Amino acid sequence: MTLSRVVSVERGLVMVVTDLHGDWDLYQRYRDVFLALRERGLVDTLIFTGDLIHSEGPSASDKSLAIMLDLVRLRAYLEERLIVLLGNHELPHIYHITLAKGNTLFTPRFEHALGDQRDVVLAFLESLPFYVRTRAGVAICHAGAFPEAAELETARSLLDFSHRALLDSVAERLPQAARPALRVKLGDLLGASYDVLVRHDLAVSGPGDPRYDDFLIGQVASITPEFTLLWSALFSKNERQYAPAVYTAMVEALLHLLSGGFSPQRVLVTGHVRCRDGYRVLAQDRQLRIASGVHALPYHAARYLLFDAARPVTGAGDLVRGLGSVFAVAPSPKK
Repeated sequence: MTLSRVVSVERGLVMVVTDLHGDWDLYQRYRDVFLALRERGLVDTLIFTGDLIHSEGPSASDKSLAIMLDLVRLRAYLEERLIVLLGNHELPHIYHITLAKGNTLFTPRFEHALGDQRDVVLAFLESLPFYVRTRAGVAICHAGAFPEAAELETARSLLDFSHRALLDSVAERLPQAARPALRVKLGDLLGASYDVLVRHDLAVSGPGDPRYDDFLIGQVASITPEFTLLWSALFSKNERQYAPAVYTAMVEALLHLLSGGFSPQRVLVTGHVRCRDGYRVLAQDRQLRIASGVHALPYHAARYLLFDAARPVTGAGDLVRGLGSVFAVAPSPKK
């Protein structure tokens, strides 16, 4: 069975890189290390786990769009050997909603930068899978486990999820005649006129822009059960929110879900959360969290992971020897 949001990797050496958040220098380092190793036959597949966009730094240093455009080009070259997973920072752009952290608004800068590349980039984001699973028993996703992972029938819907179907369904439920009043109500709720919101947050030119109602549609979509599940999967606070035993059970449930019709998945690899020294083994050896960019503490502790997708792995600790750094000489992975 083909699942649109799950990529199954049968063999070959895999390189995993997590959250880069608009850091072009690091992105370029990881990309070039991969290409150099690939040229020598030492690696086959490159996986980015999402959150490639949205720097918290100044606009001039935020190269989110450049990274996205380079990934589009790189996927055309590498084809199935490049896998980019959806992260929580990419998700809001698919649904035309605003992502904020405290007083920082992440989405407007990227929306205004898109310009005439908008259709290409948004089509790329909408196509991204959520999970990778391997014959080694190593599964990969952006954030980690989440409570609904234990609800098998509910969580299974993520494996073949359609953003377009959800957005189209919501749009059909919002008749044109009702939209003006809904725009006013939404503006009142958010403390600014609808027109000001969409111009600022989505780079919409005005009421004649065909994207004018995307914000309204996205806001309504964001309160549906389908989106709530997706949000939980991508925005989970993981071990920072749940007791160790509870979170371990969530990890086991997610691994069980991803094992269906495939090899048993025994270890989860993720990014998403800050890691001192660039990595952390948790969930009773069932999860390896790595930080390849700004989530590494300190910054130069940033790591990537190399592993053989066909060689069975029994625990997260088995993967630690495959951690490497672009701030040091790249290791030669063993086949």
